[in-house]
Amino acid sequence: LATAAGVTTVITRGSTPQKVIDIIEFFSNPEIADGPFPPAVLCTRFVAKSRPMIDRKWWILHGMYCAGTIYIDAGAVIALARFKKSLFAAGIKRVEGTFSSNQAVRVVYEPEREQIDNSAELNADEARVLSAVAPIKSEFIEIGHGLVNYTSTEIKRIRGCHSSEFEAILGYCDSDNVINRGNMVITVTDQILDDVFVTKTHHTKIRAEQRAPVPVSSPKLTAI
Repeated sequence: LATAAGVTTVITRGSTPQKVIDIIEFFSNPEIADGPFPPAVLCTRFVAKSRPMIDRKWWILHGMYCAGTIYIDAGAVIALARFKKSLFAAGIKRVEGTFSSNQAVRVVYEPEREQIDNSAELNADEARVLSAVAPIKSEFIEIGHGLVNYTSTEIKRIRGCHSSEFEAILGYCDSDNVINRGNMVITVTDQILDDVFVTKTHHTKIRAEQRAPVPVSSPKLTAI
């Protein structure tokens, strides 16, 4: 919890509390190497994450009970984790559990189910994803946690559908997405994301977005 919040944590011998000051002073020096370290500062150190979570996302991940699970396809994984998009119903495969809107849920990818559901329709990229995920030997990969805009019953009815169809199916459309990107916390590691899910097509799009110029807003003129 501490490292996710951006705090470096140290475990050391409690019988020598005077070492705490030495450890803090030593590791506060930005010029220290990776080791070996002198005996006076030997400890177990958990380094803070370079991108700590903001308060709201911290609460979603650690402070809220997950009332259910939403299973998504590989395309939705990339949209959420790499391109920081919202979760749309079109990318949802199935729903587990009973929950209300604004409750927290887990968002996961289930390779075995996707292979069964789409075995005759997989394109080259989707087949590569399933091949790459096989060595992980897990029934599912957790992508993140999020707050849903619809109940589990509603999501079961609109899963796989475009948001333009919500009103015809439900009789209303409270939101065009199931989980807004501002209410989503990504937990899948960059290594798994890049090794398993990101294809050549995605890499091309990522590089294009990185090269795109940042728009500069014009100064607003206020009438006097």
